[in-house]
Amino acid sequence: MRSAAFTPGQRRVLVVMILLVVIVFAALAGFIVTSLQRQSPSPVATLPPTSLPPTPTPQTPTPSPAPTEVEEGIWSQVQAARLLDQIERQVETLRGLSPRAEVPLNFLDEQGMSTLLHRLYVERAPEARLLPYTALGLLPDASMSIQTRLAVGVYVPDQEQLYVATGQQAISADDRVLLLAHTYSHVLQDQHFDLQAVRDRATTTDAQLSVEALIEGDATLLTALYHSQDLATADWLRLEDLVLRAEQPSYGEELDGNETWGRLQVFPYREGRQFVEALFQNGGWEVVNRAYVDPPRSTELVLHPERYLAEERDLPTVVFVPELSGTLGVSWTLHLRDTLGEFSLGLYLAQTLPEEAVWPAVEGWDGDTLVVWEHEDGDRVRVWRTIWDTTAEAADFERALVTVVPQRLVLTRPIDPPRGLPGHWWETDAGVVCVYRVARYVTWVDAPDLDTLADVVKALP
Repeated sequence: MRSAAFTPGQRRVLVVMILLVVIVFAALAGFIVTSLQRQSPSPVATLPPTSLPPTPTPQTPTPSPAPTEVEEGIWSQVQAARLLDQIERQVETLRGLSPRAEVPLNFLDEQGMSTLLHRLYVERAPEARLLPYTALGLLPDASMSIQTRLAVGVYVPDQEQLYVATGQQAISADDRVLLLAHTYSHVLQDQHFDLQAVRDRATTTDAQLSVEALIEGDATLLTALYHSQDLATADWLRLEDLVLRAEQPSYGEELDGNETWGRLQVFPYREGRQFVEALFQNGGWEVVNRAYVDPPRSTELVLHPERYLAEERDLPTVVFVPELSGTLGVSWTLHLRDTLGEFSLGLYLAQTLPEEAVWPAVEGWDGDTLVVWEHEDGDRVRVWRTIWDTTAEAADFERALVTVVPQRLVLTRPIDPPRGLPGHWWETDAGVVCVYRVARYVTWVDAPDLDTLADVVKALP
């Protein structure tokens, strides 16, 4: 039987709830604090994962008075706590991890949960996270309007607190159980692997997306096992959609309706789950656990788990783009330097090319660097330099990129490169663009005018 040390205030709450069961919803006096530590149930048969616990039978045959609003709220919390306790035990057994500490359980009504989620979403600084994608033109530079969706629970790692919503009618009992199981899996991950430390080690957009794929892929696979214990019958699309809507907010119509943004959002739950499933099939949860010590450093490894599992792992190559301040002048400042990875390169091509042509063209990715400089008047210079495993794969990507660029940009017309410079050059309504390959490197550059672009290309290695 599990036990925990309670404060005097918490003991008073427990006494009140015990009296509540005994006297069958008798009127309570005073304000009841809505914080409840996890309780250990009596040794009864474990309920199925998707069943709600039965309502306790009244202990007296005499009619009970109508419960007050406070009593109904307390009883709702009692039911939720009992249900969560059973979910936790089954999740711990399936995942092979035991909790290392008691996690405070807090109950919030629908409005309280919405307020908490909105604050957490804002703290993620979504504008900064989306900057590499908007700078490249993968996503529209849209104004954001964060709106929360229904969530039954959320774990906040920096507080080490678990929040559960009560009184929600729009989520079915079965879905509520699945989402609580998914949420509790994050508790176990954090206690055993320190999720913030894992995230802090990911310093590029590509690495950050890869780490989220490990975390959410683990939780999604575990939720499927909790639901049916048979991965072959799992309804992955429904489960992905259910968890995504619970954990991710709406950022406004323009982003919500963007196909590329939708694929970026679902990546940790879909491709991440496929990656973790490959690890799980290779050696069970022990292999998955080791991945938190040595997480995938690129979306390449998530998309190709066999490369992660190989004895000689295919780690990304750091691509050098020199400092161009001397070339551009003092009016220009560095705005962004980042690595986007194989998945983002695929999404860039997929906005124009058919899927069957996209992913073969990017599977030889070995590294990339995107650098953006801004002029004080708002003009930009963008350099996206990539390296590939072989010269042939670099040539494949160059051909795909040369096909895509004229279709993505407005009023594009080809022009001859300045004397002695390589590649394919186009003039657009916004400036000049070029794509060229040197051995295993493929570089894409754009600038506001031909002279600036020529100076930048000459300065690149």
